[in-house]
Amino acid sequence: MSSRILKIAPVALLCVAVSSVFALGLADGAAKFLGSTTVEGPVPSDFGTYWNQITPERQCTWRTVEQTRGTFDFSECDIPYNWAKENKATFKFHALLWASGNPSWLRDLSADEAKEAITAWFDAVAERYPDLEYINVVSEARRIHSQIGSNNKIIEALGGDNEDYKFITTAFKMARERWPQAILIYNDYNTIQWERNEGIDLINTIKNNGAPVDAYGLEGNDLIVMGTGPMKCYNPDLLKNALQEIYEKTETPLLISEYNISNEIDSIQKNCFAEHIPVFMETEYVVGVTLWGYLYGQSLMQCITNPGINCCGLIRDGEDRPAMTWLKEYFNFQEDTTARDTTIADSTIAIGSSLHLQANTLQAYDVFDLNGVRLGRLRAYTMDEAVSILKNTSDIKVQGIYMLRSVKNGTVKQVRIAR
Repeated sequence: MSSRILKIAPVALLCVAVSSVFALGLADGAAKFLGSTTVEGPVPSDFGTYWNQITPERQCTWRTVEQTRGTFDFSECDIPYNWAKENKATFKFHALLWASGNPSWLRDLSADEAKEAITAWFDAVAERYPDLEYINVVSEARRIHSQIGSNNKIIEALGGDNEDYKFITTAFKMARERWPQAILIYNDYNTIQWERNEGIDLINTIKNNGAPVDAYGLEGNDLIVMGTGPMKCYNPDLLKNALQEIYEKTETPLLISEYNISNEIDSIQKNCFAEHIPVFMETEYVVGVTLWGYLYGQSLMQCITNPGINCCGLIRDGEDRPAMTWLKEYFNFQEDTTARDTTIADSTIAIGSSLHLQANTLQAYDVFDLNGVRLGRLRAYTMDEAVSILKNTSDIKVQGIYMLRSVKNGTVKQVRIAR
C-alpha cells in the first residue's frame, strides 16, 4: 500500500486539519479533495469557490504542448498549474501518455525515434514542473479498448506488450525517475461497473512487474444504468461493494478521476450525485473526487441523452442545477463572508454551548484566535467532534485559547489547547 497516498489522505472524512486562512472550495477542510477539470483559457473566476483541486482537460497533453516535434509550448498548461500554486489547491497533471493526447507527428516515427520522443517529452515536463504532486502517467491503455498504440510505435518503443503491459510499466519507471515524490496514477474508464476485472488485472499485472503505481484512477463515467427501462443511477450499495473489491484486490488507493453524469434530465443528475458522492467522500481509501467539468457545455464529454452536446455541467447559464444545489447542501456550503472578518460579533458568542446535529450531517466550523483573527475552517458532524479535531491537529502550534464558530448558526465554543 502506498505511503505517499496515505500521508495525503487520512482514513476518514472527519480527520480534517485546520485549513488555510481563506477557504477554498466546497470540501475545504475535508480529508480528501473535491475538484474539477478546466478547459482552455483563464480559470473561471468562481472555480475556487467550489473546488480545491484542478485537472486540465487537454491543456497539458502531449498533443497540445508539442504540436511540432522538438518545440514545447507549455503556456496553456501553465494557467491551471499557476492557479493551483497561487490558490494552494491540488494540481493533477493530465496526462503523460494518453491516446487522445498523442501528437499527430508521432505516427511517422520508428520505434527508436518514438522512444527518443517520449523521453524528450517526459524530460520537458519534468523540467517545467519538477514538483508535480499528482500525475496521470498512463491513461486508458487496456487492450479491450485502447488506441494508445494506434498508428504509432509507442508500445514497441516502451518494451512491447506480451500480455504483460510492459510498455505501461516502463512509462511508470520513467516517471518515477523524474518525480520521486509524486503520486503516480494509472487512469481508465468503464472500470467500476462494466470492466472491473480487466482493470484489476491490469493494475496487478503492472505492479507485479515493478511499476511504481501509487493510485488507480477510476473515471466513474459508467455509473448510469441504461437498458430497456428508464435510465437510473448505479446503486450506491453496489458502488460501495465495487470500490471495496477493487481496493482489496489491487491494494491500491483509488481516485474518482472523471466523475460526470452527462444527462440533461436534472432529476437524474441530482439523484446520482446524492447517491454517489457520499460513497466517494466517506470511503477511506478513496483519495479524492474530480468532476469532469462543472460548467454546462464547457467540456468534451458527450451527453448521454443528446450526444451532440455536453451536458455534464452543474451550472447552466449562471444558475445552479439541482445537483449543484444538493452538493452545496451536502458540504453545508455558504458564501465565505467571514474570510476577511477579523472580529467575532458579541451577539454570536455563546461560550460553552453545543450543537445537537443529525449524525450524518457534515458541518463547517471556523477557527479564531482570541484576537478574533480567523485561522481557517474545519468540518465535523458535531461541535464536540470539531473540538476534538481542533485539539488534536498539528496545525495549531501555539497553546492557548481558541474559538470555534459554527458557520451554520453562529454558535461559538471556547477551546483550550495545550502543547
